[in-house]
Amino acid sequence: MVEDIIRVLIGIFLIIVAIQDLVNKKIKVWIVLLSGIIISICVLLSPDISILSRIMSLSLGTGLLIISKVTGGKIGIGDGLVICVTGIGFGFWTNMELFALALLLAALFSIGLLVFKLADKKKSIPFLPFLFLSYLIKCIPIWS
Repeated sequence: MVEDIIRVLIGIFLIIVAIQDLVNKKIKVWIVLLSGIIISICVLLSPDISILSRIMSLSLGTGLLIISKVTGGKIGIGDGLVICVTGIGFGFWTNMELFALALLLAALFSIGLLVFKLADKKKSIPFLPFLFLSYLIKCIPIWS
C-alpha cells in the first residue's frame, strides 16, 4: 500500500520536473527538496524495500552530481538530484533500471535527431522527460 503511494508521488514529482526541464531547461530545487522529504517520510512506513537499498541508490544520483561538476554542467545538477529522490523511493535496482531505460530513450531520440538532421551533435536535450517516460513504461504492466 505504502509502496503504491510512493510510486504515485514519484510519478507526480517526475511529471512536474519533466515539464520544468522541457520548458525552462532547469528545475526548481525546492520542489526536489519537498518531494524528497515527503517520499522519505513515506519510506519510513514501508517495509518492502530495505533502507540500505534506498541509501545505496543515492550513489547513482551522487555519481551524476559529481559528473556534472567534472564536465562543467554538461549533465545537469537537477538530473542528479532527481535521480537521488527517485532512488530514495524505488531502491537501488529499480532506480538503476529507470535510469538505464531513460538513457536508452534519450539516446534513441538523439539518434533520430541526428539522422533526420534536426540537430547537430552539440545540441543538448532535456533528460527528465525521458526519465518520466521510462517511469511510465515501468509502471505499465505490458508483459502480463
